[in-house]
Amino acid sequence: MLSRQWRATRARLAADDRGVTLAELMVSMILTTILGTMAVLFFVGASHAGYKTVLTNQNSGDARLTLDSWTSMLRVAGWLDPSLKADRFEEITSTKIVFYANLNNRSTAVSGSFTAPAATTKIALMLRVSTPATGVGQLVEVIFNSDNTTVKSVRQLGFNAKATGTLPVFQPYSRSGSAVDLTQLGCLSGATAKAGLCLQTGQAGSGMLDPTIGTGSLAVSSGSYRGNPALKVDKVLNQIGSIGIAFTALDPSNTSSMAFSSLASVSSGYPS
Repeated sequence: MLSRQWRATRARLAADDRGVTLAELMVSMILTTILGTMAVLFFVGASHAGYKTVLTNQNSGDARLTLDSWTSMLRVAGWLDPSLKADRFEEITSTKIVFYANLNNRSTAVSGSFTAPAATTKIALMLRVSTPATGVGQLVEVIFNSDNTTVKSVRQLGFNAKATGTLPVFQPYSRSGSAVDLTQLGCLSGATAKAGLCLQTGQAGSGMLDPTIGTGSLAVSSGSYRGNPALKVDKVLNQIGSIGIAFTALDPSNTSSMAFSSLASVSSGYPS
């Protein structure tokens, strides 16, 4: 009996020492590979989502700062020639606005002696469309020196933006509050009538007309838009009381978006 028990014990010990089979090893390797791949994919996905969130938040923050900055500039829009009071706005299309603003008078201290107000500053704000198929581009701001010809600064404030639906980026409103039609052919590009509002040329001291930025750089040059004499819109521009701004900021992958809008009143300083 002891012999039988000893043989059984030896057989059990031999079975315990045989190790793992090839099939068991393959199953173990496959399971390890699957778990490792899942862990790597989870880490990569979490990192990508975090990076995308950072870029989206940054893009949204840039859009908010742009909206605040442009709204504040439009609220102090002023006349190039205060005596004529006919040239506050030089050009307004659905994606660009060129105007003069009292940037240098916003923080002027009041003193006992009278100081003549500083000259207005020429400004061009625009959505520079770099992908015509989608309408996506950059929000660009151009500020001129006192001669209104040489550029003081060019800033690309929003890097991935487009118009919100069918709304124009810049929508002018009359003093009575009604929307001004931007489809009217108030501009000329060469001999071709274009939609928008363009002041007639020849304004003294107006400087560079139709400031334009190409798609390859931030160099500023005079564009082709001029006032259309067949549809003179000087009086329409003279009666603008506010400007609406609307655009949509997209994340770098264009999978999520956020719409921004504001209204800047410019009704002060109108001739009686």
